[in-house]
Amino acid sequence: MKRTRIAVLGLSSLILASIATSCGPSEESSTSELPLDPSWSQNSGSYSFKTNPVFAGADSLPSIDSVVAFCPVSSTYNNVYLWDSDGTLPTGSSTWPGIAMTKNYDDTWYEVDLASSTKTNIIFNKSGSPQTQDMSITHSGYWWFWLSDGNIHDTVPATAWIQTAKFSAEGVITVVSNVNMTSFSLYEGDDVILTGTPSCNAIDISLNKHEADLSKGYRVVCNLEGGTASLSMNVDINLLYGTDSFNETYAYDGADLGVTYSSAQSTFKVWSPFSSSIALRVYSNGTPTSVSASKGNDVYVEYPMTKGAKGVFSTSVSGDLSGKYYTYVVTNSSYTEKEVVDPYAKAVGVNGKRGEILDLASTDPTGWDSVTVNPYDRKELTVWECHIADLTSSSTWTGSVDNAKKYAGFHESGTTYTQDGVTVKTGFDHVKELGVNAVQILPMFDQDNDETTPAFNWGYNPLNYNAPEGVYSSDPYDGAVRISELKALIADYVKAGINIIMDVVYNHVSSAKASNFDVLVPGYYFRYTTTGAFSNGSGCGNETASEHYMMRKFIVDSASYWASEYKLGGFRFDLMGLHDLTTMEDVVASCKKINPNICVYGEPWMGGSSSMDYSTSAKQSNGNQWNGYGGFNDVFRDSLIKGGLHSSSEIGWATAYKTDDQSADVANVVAGLKGTANTNDPIADPDKSVNYVTCHDNYTLYDRIYMVVHANAVGPKMAMLANSVIFTSQGTTFMLSGDEFLRTKSLNSNSYNASYKINELNYALKIKNISMFGMYQKLVALKQGVDGLHLDKTGAAALSIATSGGNEIVYEIKDTANSKTYKIVHADGFGTPANVDFTGYTSVYLDTLNSGVSLSSSTAVQNYQTIIAVK
Repeated sequence: MKRTRIAVLGLSSLILASIATSCGPSEESSTSELPLDPSWSQNSGSYSFKTNPVFAGADSLPSIDSVVAFCPVSSTYNNVYLWDSDGTLPTGSSTWPGIAMTKNYDDTWYEVDLASSTKTNIIFNKSGSPQTQDMSITHSGYWWFWLSDGNIHDTVPATAWIQTAKFSAEGVITVVSNVNMTSFSLYEGDDVILTGTPSCNAIDISLNKHEADLSKGYRVVCNLEGGTASLSMNVDINLLYGTDSFNETYAYDGADLGVTYSSAQSTFKVWSPFSSSIALRVYSNGTPTSVSASKGNDVYVEYPMTKGAKGVFSTSVSGDLSGKYYTYVVTNSSYTEKEVVDPYAKAVGVNGKRGEILDLASTDPTGWDSVTVNPYDRKELTVWECHIADLTSSSTWTGSVDNAKKYAGFHESGTTYTQDGVTVKTGFDHVKELGVNAVQILPMFDQDNDETTPAFNWGYNPLNYNAPEGVYSSDPYDGAVRISELKALIADYVKAGINIIMDVVYNHVSSAKASNFDVLVPGYYFRYTTTGAFSNGSGCGNETASEHYMMRKFIVDSASYWASEYKLGGFRFDLMGLHDLTTMEDVVASCKKINPNICVYGEPWMGGSSSMDYSTSAKQSNGNQWNGYGGFNDVFRDSLIKGGLHSSSEIGWATAYKTDDQSADVANVVAGLKGTANTNDPIADPDKSVNYVTCHDNYTLYDRIYMVVHANAVGPKMAMLANSVIFTSQGTTFMLSGDEFLRTKSLNSNSYNASYKINELNYALKIKNISMFGMYQKLVALKQGVDGLHLDKTGAAALSIATSGGNEIVYEIKDTANSKTYKIVHADGFGTPANVDFTGYTSVYLDTLNSGVSLSSSTAVQNYQTIIAVK
């Protein structure tokens, strides 16, 4: 996905939660007139924050030309990390260097002078502890980290504020301020239900027998010492959403959320337990006039919905509604008559503004019933990653102009490109000719974009999860067309022996506030920081709360729907580390009932600091708890080419150049060949390892190597070596489309919204590098056809791999089905490789240098060469 923030030192990250020390119950009686018998504890023993008089105002500080940063001692952060906004690391470094802070001003502030730095991004951190979010600074003046909002500011913190107001347990609300509270009032909706004068900075308010009414919401109003006005904060109820009592009361297990269609009537159901009313609007047109005055129509018929058990609103409408469109109009404590699209909508109109009611059987292409997903073992998969538009956006594709960048073009046959008397296949025929058995398509669910004016985007901006994206359709105004066209694409690929893997982005939405999730159940579907802001572990402004029952249900239901309705071969989960282990396991269990061989994997990391419980995360450090799914092996990638967030000038084993000794990487290369990931806590299981060197993120393989050697002739050799290692390893093999002919994006390392031209597959490069394309064909066939490259964890662990001088790797694999043995040699660019004994081997299957190698008991091996011999 698009990287909008930088992960620092790979540390797990949470926004600080201030904790005050209890000093026993108060003897003061409540001033509430309600018969609640409230009890609350004072915690005035130590304040969570203290303002020093020296900072009475920013004007009292001297003018400076550099930058000085301050962080309160009470925060526990005592280090600063700085980096450039493009993520470039210092030369020769794999991390950003930390700068220690020093105590100052009566030991109430940590201070650091950053005059020597020119970096623009900053976090505060303490070794072994969570870090702050990413923040930006300029390079003059003073900057303060405010505990009140977890951000950095160029002004002195306010003298008094409410720091936290939240349910800390069932029936218990905790309020913390930075200075003593002189009084407080607790509101339930518009009604005051409790008041008090605690004279302390932290209180626990027990509701006792007064049951929390989550449909009204809670708010605390406080007067603080030194404050000039009453301060108000909504009480965070997020903790209650995960409790057993909440789930017993509200969790809905039904399989009928969304629309249940029949020609006689359609039934609508939506979960919204705290809404006071919801109305259904049915439109004859899927286009609002705000999108198109000529094509749109805003006329609707409205039907009241009835609230039932578990907070599910429902209604049924008689007649055949197929082809009609619908929305919900929601009223609750946070929104009044807010119109939203059903999260479970399976079809939508243009720009995803209205859901569509459809007889889904009518969208099936001819022969759809006979389409059966190919039953591949995940370890024999060769996955080729591509964006829908990339395959056909180049003029060298030469297919139908109307189909370019569309679903229809993605499976158009018979396209070729000719240059200098050489003709090559393009598009769909190119994919089939390459021989891969799986294509991973970048997000193709409905995205938050303008479908009437196409512009390139990778698609990591989810809007409607269960409907296909309309910008790839021949008619984005008709929700049925995009479904039919996507199914036709999938059918042709599956018939060609190629399963479709869908890139899914359940970890965040394009915009959380006022989204359909947020409107239907405010605060439920997302995670929040201690200050009440959206947690931003995605780096895109928000993250979904997969641990909440109904969010987990939605993810499982959605993935299962796609697997069933669209006959998918697998899923790639974006930022899988933001999902909890239980959710991922439930997804796999549900989808395997539909397709026992379905392949599920994801990015086992986050894109920022999350408020989730990291011990439950499906991130790489918990990889030995993965059950039935895998993750990208970035350790393997980095040992080969130093990809990802490494400096563009760093060198890996496959990119070692002349005198660069990268023998330190060889242990990780060998581990990767055995399907082992994450060397700190090894995940030694090929079923969990997705082996790759490049994907849509960061540079193409050609561009990444160019950043090291520039135009040197060894670049193509390095590229071929890197993927030769990947294709001869245990686990799932993955590659970026176009790497088979040295695709370039003009050195753009983050092309998520660059032009179609930058992202296109230029088939002129296939002609230029046709020999390399042929080598990839052989590697693909070998990986798929040789069972010795599909070993389980026991067989992989027993694999004998020899290394010579750290720059040469030699091993054998068995093809038991055909009674053959293959000997594989990889050599990097450092030093002189040792000769290799090929006694008994009768022919060369692959020589990536086309050197005319002669097999013997002492065969010479060259730098950047892969030799595969067979007997």
